[in-house]
Amino acid sequence: MGLPGERLVSRFFGKRTLIAGDVGSGKTRHTVEILYALLPREGVTVIDMGPERKGVGLSLARYMNIPDQVRYLRPKSLRAPRLEGRDAKEVLRLARYNLEAIRPFLLTYLEKPTPVLVMNDLSIYLQAGPLEDILNCVRKSSTFLGNAYYGSTLAEDRGSGISRRERILVEELMREMDCVMFLMRCSENSSIWEIKEATKDSEEYS
Repeated sequence: MGLPGERLVSRFFGKRTLIAGDVGSGKTRHTVEILYALLPREGVTVIDMGPERKGVGLSLARYMNIPDQVRYLRPKSLRAPRLEGRDAKEVLRLARYNLEAIRPFLLTYLEKPTPVLVMNDLSIYLQAGPLEDILNCVRKSSTFLGNAYYGSTLAEDRGSGISRRERILVEELMREMDCVMFLMRCSENSSIWEIKEATKDSEEYS
């Protein structure tokens, strides 16, 4: 992204932004870059849902030292249902495990919200949890920044249906955003990713 801090603040402060992309597209890295620009503001909460399993879903703490002024909320353990589940039943069980592990942290934020809210890998909650839980938190903040899996690499879900559910709910969440940043490959076999940005005022936004 490479934007100076002041420009990042002017683009994202006071707005709702979602970064969406496939595995390895740089969602968390871009989130960290924007978060650094927002840090001088008081009242920042990070809810980190990265499972850190089998090389995917890294936490923000892997990319930055979490400053003392940030309230950092993260379950002790999360799972990667599509990668770890051996059949549909186990995939669903692991998705519900994540739901129960994450929900208390959403409630903690709702009980004591901060002006800035950041969510890492929020789509993992939507594999079993209700979108309204995420939206309730978003609506309590004045600046929201989140990232979500939105791709095809992890489409295989052992017939559990969580991939379709996740995608539908992420698309519903997009409609609540002021800006959605899509991270996409420049070509099918390219290792280079590009950003396509859609806002409520653009033709791409739906």
